Amino acid sequence: MDDLEELRRKRAIKVVLTDIFMALSVVAIVCILVAVVAGWRINSDFSIQQNGLAAIKTSPAGAKIIIDGDEQSLQTNARIMLPGGEHKIEIEKDGYERWEKTVKITPGWLLRLEYPRLFKQNREKKVIKDYETLKFFYASPDHNSALLSTNDTTEWYLITDLANEKPKFKKLNIKGIFSGTEEGEFTHKIKKLEWSKNNEKLLIGISETNEWAILDLRDIKNSINLTENYSRYEANAEIVLAASTKTKKTLTDAKFENESGEKVIVTVSGNLVSLDTVSKTASKPIAEDVVKFEIYGTSIIYSTRFEEGRSFIKLIRLGDKNPTIVAVNTDKNAILSFNLTKQNSTSYLLYTIGNRLHVFKATDFPTGGGNKLNMKKIIDEETGVIPSEAITSYNSEFIVLREGSRVIIFDSELELWHEYDYGDEEIRFLDDYMFYRVDKASGKFLTWDFDSTNVRVLVVDKAVNDFNALISSNNKYFYYIAKAEEGYSLIQEKL
Repeated sequence: MDDLEELRRKRAIKVVLTDIFMALSVVAIVCILVAVVAGWRINSDFSIQQNGLAAIKTSPAGAKIIIDGDEQSLQTNARIMLPGGEHKIEIEKDGYERWEKTVKITPGWLLRLEYPRLFKQNREKKVIKDYETLKFFYASPDHNSALLSTNDTTEWYLITDLANEKPKFKKLNIKGIFSGTEEGEFTHKIKKLEWSKNNEKLLIGISETNEWAILDLRDIKNSINLTENYSRYEANAEIVLAASTKTKKTLTDAKFENESGEKVIVTVSGNLVSLDTVSKTASKPIAEDVVKFEIYGTSIIYSTRFEEGRSFIKLIRLGDKNPTIVAVNTDKNAILSFNLTKQNSTSYLLYTIGNRLHVFKATDFPTGGGNKLNMKKIIDEETGVIPSEAITSYNSEFIVLREGSRVIIFDSELELWHEYDYGDEEIRFLDDYMFYRVDKASGKFLTWDFDSTNVRVLVVDKAVNDFNALISSNNKYFYYIAKAEEGYSLIQEKL
């Protein structure tokens, strides 16, 4: 009997020890897997080192990857573990121009290198259309559409399907939408043109008459002159603005509020107002004494008039009663710029006063108002640029600030900023990550990555500086305007 009890006791101990061993094994395997995912590796000398991960994606894919002079077994698109520190990455593909960059790998972190573009060396070129004259060519930010006018008439053209070999052309007659166009002439200068996110509407501001209108690209007959209709919208809502009723109410700026383009935020005699083009109403003032503003989602950042020795940069959410004070400016002559963006579930607020750059981040923009900006400051530095505007890129990753031909590019992905001379006084994206300019004297078309690296010549001559260029959203076609024997040509090159 005693032997049986002893046997049972030994078996129980064995089961317990086996369970403990199994549990410890599972814990060890989980710990090892977590360490591997976090980049920890054992080197050949048995030392332990944490690596970082580089996700390398190119257009087109299937290119060789060379890191610090060593060709890798993997081709793009690939993920490669690398030790922390700087590494030179080169990407090559037969028949294409090479791409290279020195990157910094942070142990335990992922570096997304998903924008390298390789340009084919001998590209097939086709003339889509020739024009004796050309007034403007505006590309949409999503690179799917463009707006074109050949002369001073109200007959414009909407170009769609730019991702296809044969784009489509639709005639738009804007006659009567702006003042002075009743006879079919449009001699005005466009000071601002903004596409709605769904590409169905255009917000256009005219310099000479200071008019604002929304063009409905689906049915041009549904277009609206905001300046002409503002008083009617206000009357429909039975609202009296804070500005004196004796003061002429002038629309000085406008931006789309929602993706469909049915709502617009405008400045009217210093007040921010929301216009609903469906209900045809104007809201109560969102903010007063506004000089300029930017909008991202439901958040608006704006600056106020300089009074009593100071001005403010403020932030307000649509629907909130009170704004949050972002900054106080005590220099009457200071030039201000600001904007908002979101990237990887993080909200970023950027502003400059003079040449001082300030960047903040948080999980979301503050709401409810107050005198304290509850966001973490990540940049507070002097720069060589005094920008008057800050533009958010279409993919929300970059905020671009400019003074003349000098620019600052804030990269929200890496939370870094780059400063360099752009060589042009316009900000132009060729795609989500590349800028371009055309040399006026030679007609040479130059492009480079957002951080000024990888400068490449896409067109050696005859490209025209005055018009937009783009790479289609599917990365198959490159469009630009070139000089022809008599006039201009819209060129398509196959990438």
